[in-house]
Amino acid sequence: MRLAFQRLPAIADSGAATGMDAMTKRLPTLCLGAAFAALATFPLHAATPPIDCHKARSVTDRALCEAPDQVAMDREIAALYDRGLASFDPESRHRLAQSQVAFLKQRNGCAWASHHSAHPGPAVSECIRGVMEERVRGLRSVVDRGGYGAR
Repeated sequence: MRLAFQRLPAIADSGAATGMDAMTKRLPTLCLGAAFAALATFPLHAATPPIDCHKARSVTDRALCEAPDQVAMDREIAALYDRGLASFDPESRHRLAQSQVAFLKQRNGCAWASHHSAHPGPAVSECIRGVMEERVRGLRSVVDRGGYGAR
């Protein structure tokens, strides 16, 4: 069995062996490059998880987790967002991702109510509910149309 792994002297001295050695050394790099190229065709944020209430730390996240209907809306938003990422063209996926960032900033902005309201808990919850209801309506519309440019 040992002879099967040894290089024959005639092949070792030829130029073909050098080319083959170079190819063998580059093979892992080529495979890795091909893997990254394949991954680049998939959306980066697929399988967006809904909020993890066990890890909720911010005022907004804690208020969201206290209301089961808001947690359900968060799950619907995540599912609609993933559906859009999976089916939209690249331009619509980009716009969808931008709109998601804007939504999250707006939702997290509801924390102001905890400092600027006589009744901070309900104010934060009302703000979150309003922002999330608007997001669900907007996502449903865009996803049902098949993207931002689709009719």
